[in-house]
Amino acid sequence: MADIVVLGAGVAGLGLAAFAARRGHRVTLVERDGPPPEGGPHAEVADWERSGVPHARQGHALLGLGIGVLREECPEVLADLTGRGAVPVPLETGGDDLGLLSRRLVFEAALRRRVAADRAVTLLHDRATGLLGTGTPRGVPHVYGVRLAEGGEVTADVVLDATGRRSSAASWLTGIGGLPPRETVQSCGFSYIAQEFALGGGTRFPSLRAPVVHELDFATVLAFPGDNGRFHLSTTVSSHDPVRTRLLERRVYLRFLDSVAPVRDWLDGAAPVGGPMPMAGLENRHRSLVADGAPLVTGFVLVGDACVQTNPTFGRGVSLGLAHARTVADQLGRLDRDPEDWATETHAATERCLGQWFEQQVATDAARLAELAGGAHDDSLSARVLTALAVLREEDEHVRIAAERVYHMLLTPAELMGDRKVARRVLAFLREHPDLRRDHVGPSRQDFERLVTG
Repeated sequence: MADIVVLGAGVAGLGLAAFAARRGHRVTLVERDGPPPEGGPHAEVADWERSGVPHARQGHALLGLGIGVLREECPEVLADLTGRGAVPVPLETGGDDLGLLSRRLVFEAALRRRVAADRAVTLLHDRATGLLGTGTPRGVPHVYGVRLAEGGEVTADVVLDATGRRSSAASWLTGIGGLPPRETVQSCGFSYIAQEFALGGGTRFPSLRAPVVHELDFATVLAFPGDNGRFHLSTTVSSHDPVRTRLLERRVYLRFLDSVAPVRDWLDGAAPVGGPMPMAGLENRHRSLVADGAPLVTGFVLVGDACVQTNPTFGRGVSLGLAHARTVADQLGRLDRDPEDWATETHAATERCLGQWFEQQVATDAARLAELAGGAHDDSLSARVLTALAVLREEDEHVRIAAERVYHMLLTPAELMGDRKVARRVLAFLREHPDLRRDHVGPSRQDFERLVTG
C-alpha cells in the first residue's frame, strides 16, 4: 500500500484516484474546482463551474476504449450514468464493446461522485503551487510531496499530475532544481465553434455514432449526440479564416449549419440551447519526463492531457485519459523498485499506451489543416488508406468491424494493417481507384462567405 497524491480531478485524475484506491492505495486528490451541483444532468452542464476544463461544455465522444476501462474498473459509474439518461451504444465490433452518449460534465459528475464516496480517497479543495523535492547522488530530483495554495504540504510516495494541458510541471520541476519536461508541440491551426441543441419531442438522433463527421472544402462539421436528448454540432475552421468569428452569432451559425444538407437531419425539430461556444489555441502536445533514456525526475508522473493532449476532432481525450490512468495505476504496485527504474518503466508503459495515437493525430491534423487553408489535397498513403477504409466500411463487413475497432481505439492502426484480409482489400481498392478523393458536402466557399457575411 502506497500514499498517492493526484493533482487535478478531471477525468484522468478522477479515474486514477478510483483505480489506485481499488488497488489498495491511499489517495489524496487535490482539485481547485468545487463539486457538481444538485439538480440532475442539465444542472451539471449549465451550472458546474469548471474553469480548470475550458472545453467542458463542448461536444465529447466517449469511445469504446475508455468505456471498456470503466466497465472493468468502475462499472457502478456506468450504471449511474445510464440511470441519469446516458445512452450505451453497442459497437459494430463483433464483440460486446460499447460506446456511451453523454455530455462531458454529466460523465465527469458521475465519476466524481464515485470517487468522493471512496473511503480510501481524501478530496482536498485546493491547488498545488509547487513540489517538495530532494536531490539525489545522480543529480535527478526526487519528488516526495506537494505544496498547496492554502499553505499546507502533503507528502506522498509518488505525485501524479493530472492537471491537464495547462500543467505547471515545467515551473514546478525547475523550482526544485530539475529540468522541465521534454515537449513535442504541434499547433493545430483550428478553431472550434460548438452549439448545443435539444431534440424535439418524439424525435431521435439521426445517428448514434459519436462523432458524426461531415467534411466541407474549408471546414468540418461534427455531430456529438449526448445524454437526455441533447447533442452538439461543432464546426472546425482554420484559425486564420477571416470570417470565422461571424459563426459566433447564433443566427449566423444556424444559417450556416442549415446550408450543409446532411446536417439538416439533426436540426429538424431541434432547439438551440444557449449560444455558440468557441474553442481555440488547440495543440497536439507530448510531454516526456525521460530524456536519452534517463528520467529527469523520480516520484512524479504526468497523466492524461498533462502528458499527451490531442486535438478533440476524434473525441479521443477522455478515453486516452482513462486508459493512461489505468496504466499508471497498474505501475503503482511496483513502487518498491529503484525510483529511476520505476520512472523509466512507467515512461515506457505510457508510450505503449499513448504514443502511437499521438503520432497518428499529428499526421492527420497536418494534412487536414493544409486542406482547410486551401492547400493541396493530402495524397499520402496513410491519408488514402483512411479514405479507402471510410468507403469500404459501407460495403464490407470485415472492414467495417476492423475500422470501427480502430475508431474506438480497440485496435491500433498498425494492428489494422496487420490484418491480411483488410490490407489486401484496401490495397486492391486503391489500385482500382488511383485518384481516390473523399466526397465533400455543404456550400462552396463563395456561398459560405455570402451566408455568414450577408
